[in-house]
Amino acid sequence: MGRIMQVLRGGTLALESTNRPQVRAAKEIPSSSLGFKKQVQTFWQSSPCDSWFTEEAPGTAAFYQTLDEHRYTVHPSLHKAVCFEKTRGLRVLEIGCGCGSEAERFARAGAHYTAVDLTNAAVSITQRRFQLAGLKGRFVQGDAENLPFGDDSFDLVYSHGVLHHTPDTARTIREVHRVLGPGGRAKIMLYYRDSFNYQVNLRVVRRLRAQMLRTQAGLKVAKMIWHEPEEELKRHAELIKQDPGSYLDMQNMLNRNTDGPDNPLSQVFSRESAAEMFHQFQNVKTEVMFWNPNWLPGVGKLLPHAIEEKLASRWGWHLWIHAQKRNLEFTAQWTTAQTKGLETRVLAEALAN
Repeated sequence: MGRIMQVLRGGTLALESTNRPQVRAAKEIPSSSLGFKKQVQTFWQSSPCDSWFTEEAPGTAAFYQTLDEHRYTVHPSLHKAVCFEKTRGLRVLEIGCGCGSEAERFARAGAHYTAVDLTNAAVSITQRRFQLAGLKGRFVQGDAENLPFGDDSFDLVYSHGVLHHTPDTARTIREVHRVLGPGGRAKIMLYYRDSFNYQVNLRVVRRLRAQMLRTQAGLKVAKMIWHEPEEELKRHAELIKQDPGSYLDMQNMLNRNTDGPDNPLSQVFSRESAAEMFHQFQNVKTEVMFWNPNWLPGVGKLLPHAIEEKLASRWGWHLWIHAQKRNLEFTAQWTTAQTKGLETRVLAEALAN
């Protein structure tokens, strides 16, 4: 990570596309979430998403190439879910750009691309990618709960595995709706509550593994079974020793066993809770993807691809939500209907009390 920060401190050129959205002044963020969000920002600033999957020097062509090879090997269905080839001429906003794998594909497809990320690290490392590739884009450091863009600024908002790391995910979805133009689309991936990973791996298997990590012999066995870096396993062992009860709390099991032992926050969502957050949208569709063979130690990598695909579609870890902002001609009618429905629910609750 030190090499990455050295690249970032070196600075990057400002690359901007024409037809860029206007950046607006930030609204005040509730003080109660600022401290928690600062922890999230600090964690991802130190390790931009996917950067740990390569030994190549940060900011080099080889760095990005190896990251992309790994990413699209692990996530072979990602191209199908996003449909980069259909974004030519669209104003695309990506919330949480990581190291820029999707960013480059949007730009090469002809989209007017904008990235927003909570960290300067991700913004800078993605900007550097565009420099090397000779691509144009817009790069902004900002908060997904308070997007620094005007209303109706984009035709597509995309986010992969990011919005479950912010305290108020529902607020980010309202912001996505606001910055989309009428008829604009959202493609958002969140962690899935009803997945094998959450219901079995985290609730049962990882808790059993925590007991193994209490001893040096158990740590060695865990490394053989799960093939995780020894440094990470030792960090898990330290956290278990510090406070076993806290480590085994389900929220902490989720935090520490998704994106690293020091990850401060992850959240999971069901299809129902996702639909509730996207209630302002129309044509809301969900699908489940991504199966990790390591969830079934010893046999996971022996499963036929067809079986793996079936497991992913039912018990996968990634919940994709595809939704569309209503066109102007339907907005007034829909708002009136929603208001009447809300009044009815409030009255019913009042009577019940």
